[in-house]
Amino acid sequence: MGKIQLESIGRSDYGFRFLIFEKKIVKQNFFSTIIFTVVILSAFLLTGSAQTTQKKITSRPYAWYSYGTTLQLAPKWLLSNDISERHFFDNGKQLQFTFRSKINYTLGQNWNAGVGFAYFLSNTFDPVSSSILAVPELRPFQEFNNTQHLHRFTISHRYRIEERYFRKVVNDKLASGYNFNFRFRYKFEVEYRLYQSVNKAQSVSFRVGDEIMLNAGKRIVKNTFEQNRVNTAISYQATNHFTFDLGYTYGFQQKSSGDYNQANIFRFSVLHKIKI
Repeated sequence: MGKIQLESIGRSDYGFRFLIFEKKIVKQNFFSTIIFTVVILSAFLLTGSAQTTQKKITSRPYAWYSYGTTLQLAPKWLLSNDISERHFFDNGKQLQFTFRSKINYTLGQNWNAGVGFAYFLSNTFDPVSSSILAVPELRPFQEFNNTQHLHRFTISHRYRIEERYFRKVVNDKLASGYNFNFRFRYKFEVEYRLYQSVNKAQSVSFRVGDEIMLNAGKRIVKNTFEQNRVNTAISYQATNHFTFDLGYTYGFQQKSSGDYNQANIFRFSVLHKIKI
């Protein structure tokens, strides 16, 4: 009997030590991922900055408003939709109307995969233009998402591929057919939970992240680097069903002409979690 108790204690002690070791490894991987990503993004941004010295850069402020919903269809299936309006901040002129829908499937611990479709209706990017042309874009996409949690921190990675179909335009009028190219997107984001109520119905969190987008296709000549977006936001979960986001995005985009557009984007979003 005494021998059995000693063996039991030894195994329990071994398991405890293993859990401590495993926790250290997870913590090291978490911070190593952050450091590695920051280094890569910094190098990429410095390279991009050096290439813009001889290019024309236009700066514009924008306001984006959106309403999004999530619906848990099954334990591993999640349906998400969002609709948004985008306007020039200075004169209120419409820039874009967007609608996006996707479905995600949980693959395992920390990973999920998704497929979706987006519809964009884009007006001119010149706020003083008299043109009323709105160009449709059809955008199927596929993505993989990875999320890691450590105490109050959440770190996430999103890898997305988009197939973009732009309606052809001739003499400022829509023509038949579409132009096509791929776009590859990588988004890195860190979220820190500032507050959470005892029943977890209310919370406040702060997010900061960066997203790089690259074009590919036979029509892409001068803007393989499509854009980079640096994001920050405050998120307030008011109830189990509604969350409000207030954020700012600095975007740096290379146009097909080779010139650049700087975007200062002020964002407000309402997120609605639907339960059935």
